[in-house]
This record gives sequence, C-alpha cells and structure tokens, in this order.
Amino acid sequence: MTPQTIEELLQDPVFRLKFLELLDRDPAFREEVRRKLLTDELLALPERVERLRLEIHKEFERVWKAIQENNRQIAALTERMERVEAQIATLAQQVQENSRQIAALTERMERVEAQIATLTQQVQENSRQIAALTERMERVEAQIAALTEEVRDLRRTVGRMEERWGLAHENMAEDLMPRFLASAGRQVRRSAMVQFDGEADLVLEVEEADGRRVTWVVEVKGRVWGPRPFEQVLERIRDAVFRSWLQREGFPEPVIPVVFGLAIYAGAEAMAQKLGVGLYEARRGEVVAPPLPEP
Repeated sequence: MTPQTIEELLQDPVFRLKFLELLDRDPAFREEVRRKLLTDELLALPERVERLRLEIHKEFERVWKAIQENNRQIAALTERMERVEAQIATLAQQVQENSRQIAALTERMERVEAQIATLTQQVQENSRQIAALTERMERVEAQIAALTEEVRDLRRTVGRMEERWGLAHENMAEDLMPRFLASAGRQVRRSAMVQFDGEADLVLEVEEADGRRVTWVVEVKGRVWGPRPFEQVLERIRDAVFRSWLQREGFPEPVIPVVFGLAIYAGAEAMAQKLGVGLYEARRGEVVAPPLPEP
C-alpha cells in the first residue's frame, strides 16, 4: 500500500470511524498500532515515568521523613532553647540577687570598717587615758609611800615621846580631854583609869555648862577606823559589871560614850554619827559632839 493510498484512507470518514472502533475493541491491534506509531523511547516512557514516580515517591518519603526529623529536632531545639532561656532568666535573677547581696555586704563592710575605725580610735584614747591614769597612780603611790614614811616617822616620834615622858595613849587622852572640854564650857571634876577586859578606859566626871554632872566613858585608841572602837565603848557602858563599878565609885548618870584617837581615818566620823558616839582626835579636838540627853 502506497503512501498515497494510506493518505486517502485516512481522509475517509468511514474508514477512520471503523479504525477507531477497532482500536477500542481489539487491544492486540491497539498495541500493534501503538508500536507502529510510537518510537521505542516513547514506548519506554510509561515505564520510565512509573520508575520516576516511584523514585519521586521514595524521595518524597525520604524528604518527608527528613522534614519530620527536622520538625522533631526543631521541637527538641525549641524545648532546649526554652530551657536555656529559663536557665538564663534564673541566672539573671541569681545575678541580680548576688548583686543585691554584694551591695548589702559592701554596705555592712563599710559599717564594720567604720566601727573598727571608731573602736581603734577609742582604744587609742583608752590607751592614752590608761597611760595618764598609770602616771597618776604612780604619783599617788609615791605620795602614799611618802605619807607612809611620814606616819612611820610620826609613830617613831610618838614612841620616843612616850619613852621620854612616860605617856601612853590613855595618858595623852587624860591630859588633852579636859582642854577640849574646857573650850566648850565643860569642866572635868575628876578622872579615873579603869582596867576592863585587859584594856584601860578613861572615865571622866564632867560638869556641863548648865551645871549638870554626867559621866563620860572614853575608849582610847591609837588609830580609829571602822566600827569596832565605837561598838566597844557602847558594849562597855551596857556591861552590868562596869555600870556597877561606876555606881560604887560615885560617877553620876547619864553615861556618855566617847572615842578618843591619836589618828582618825576616813569613815570614822560618819560611823560616830551613825552610832551616836562622841569622837575626839588628839590633833583637832572635837570631831563629832557626843549626844547629850535633854535636861
């Protein structure tokens, strides 16, 4: 069949209709026509397309898995980033707290340093005062040593006087008391020494300025300090044996307690006033007036 004949047949509508019906009805014929009309490359195209589709499907699955893995990794990274951000926020808060604590510690340190400076200044001032007090104490100790030596000299002098003139404390009191009383308008009418419990007491019958006569019992001491001399004279005038002796000797009532001392120390005057006892000193005379009963 020539090409011209084929062209004519193709132009014939009846032929074309029957040809198409045959293609639809006969697969073998349709395949044979397809092989005639298509090249090997075109015939292989469906298979290649199918392979390409399968490859694309596999690649799509791989890409999809990669995308899912990426999504998972992104989610994990997002979660880690959130944790990191939370840690950063916590660290920032801790840094702020540390800064606050450092500021507070700095302030406290400044106060401590100021206190140390103040204490150092106070210690230096205390050291200066201690040094001054030490110097004053040394002067006082020197003065005490000098006074002690003077007292020793006085005691030696008194001892020599007693040895020279035979004067004991009681003799000095017996000699001086009438002078002290006369200066106050009193007169000693008689005196007596009485030994009582191993100690000698001076007993004076005194005429007061108003003419009354009373008895003074004088406790004589070389040095007077503390309450004991005053307690002794009060015990003496309350003693029944001693009072009996006074009555036998004709000494009148009332009986006045008095302490006489060659030297009187601090506190003796207040003690005499407190206990109601007269106090006389060999150098000064009357120190505390004796309490006299109302007439």
